Amino acid sequence: MPYLLPHHGSFWFQIRVPKHLVPRYGALIRQNLQTNDRRAAQALAYKLASHWLTQFALDTPRVGSIPSAEAIQIPMSAYLAQGCAVDASPAAGDPTGSSGSRKPLGGDGPKPASFDGLLAYWRQLHPECAASTYREMSSVVDHFKKTIRKAPGDLDRTDIAAYRDKLIAARKARATVSKRIGFISTLLQTAYDAGELPQNVARGLKIPKPKVETVSRRAFTQTELSKIFTSPVYSQRRRDLGGGGEACAWVPLIALATGARLEEICQLRSDDLVIDPTHGALMRISDDAEGQRLKTTGSRRTIPLHPELIRCGLLDYHETLTEVGHEWLFPALEPDHDGRRGGNLSKWFARYLRSHRGCAIADRRVVFHSFRHTFKTLCREAGLSEEVHDALTGHVSSSVGRGYGHVPISVLVDAVSRINFSIALPRIAYVAED
Repeated sequence: MPYLLPHHGSFWFQIRVPKHLVPRYGALIRQNLQTNDRRAAQALAYKLASHWLTQFALDTPRVGSIPSAEAIQIPMSAYLAQGCAVDASPAAGDPTGSSGSRKPLGGDGPKPASFDGLLAYWRQLHPECAASTYREMSSVVDHFKKTIRKAPGDLDRTDIAAYRDKLIAARKARATVSKRIGFISTLLQTAYDAGELPQNVARGLKIPKPKVETVSRRAFTQTELSKIFTSPVYSQRRRDLGGGGEACAWVPLIALATGARLEEICQLRSDDLVIDPTHGALMRISDDAEGQRLKTTGSRRTIPLHPELIRCGLLDYHETLTEVGHEWLFPALEPDHDGRRGGNLSKWFARYLRSHRGCAIADRRVVFHSFRHTFKTLCREAGLSEEVHDALTGHVSSSVGRGYGHVPISVLVDAVSRINFSIALPRIAYVAED
């Protein structure tokens, strides 16, 4: 279907704007349909296509005027008036969706009618939001509605505190409590910023610290690293079904040697490894291609490959993939229901790390992300400045001065060469499948 576009686990509506209306609307109009059901998405896309084709026809005699924001996106009032995102298609000729027959369900005044409408409006403002984040926020909203049973405009501070106390009484981790209250506060702040609420009653609510601190993540010890890199994946070339083929061997090695996040590595494409004539082998972390996304703006970076990764055979593996014509560096990885290429590998590694048939490491403080902690520790042991190892790992500093300029690749190449892993890393021979 020409108007339907799958992206990050959700369907989007897309329509090209006629050339004479590009100054008014831009070249493309896109809207997240907030569903992964193709049949439902098709119905919504047809409605939106009908609206925009009619709108283009109506606007043709009036070329040259600058549209208001309401002419391009459905405003918050339309969402709150019906309390639902999916059914919020505006009528033809009425792009604001505010026909005279609609009245907010919450009655007179600026009170938002429902959390569903508020959530839909927030999603419109954040189309780049990952499907997993939106689903988690939806789950929190559903739980909050069942627990408190009030519309957003009827809430006061005691309601938010009562919800917090119920979560704590249910023995939820303090991080979970903080995250759920944070989601509710985010939605209320969105309504406040839009002029639909007089205040955000959840803002600044304190979450008491637990008597016993929650388990914190730590770096791997040298003994634990030896267990991982002498385990059956490396010593016996074991390739489990959930491990994504060669990804189960290479992704941990790359994580240790670069400090990159799991998803950053799993979404690498073959052309993200490059040989620079001056600086040697480099790995690019970006969101330039379809199916790639980043955690923060600072995550976009170029990392020199450690000589040990090259000795282990990464460039040989890459050359073989390139000759075959694979688009992805780890083509056997299957995206999970949120479109994350590392989602299934993450679950496999968690099992493999604890299993007696795997690494037999029982300490819950170490997980895949511990490779990132370990890399930061190795950087400090090598005497690298914080500015340099932040550039390697994509951490963003709060310092104003650090926001100017960048760390040259030549400096990063020298820094990476000084990192010592203190254990023998295995060479991986890749056997291409027929």
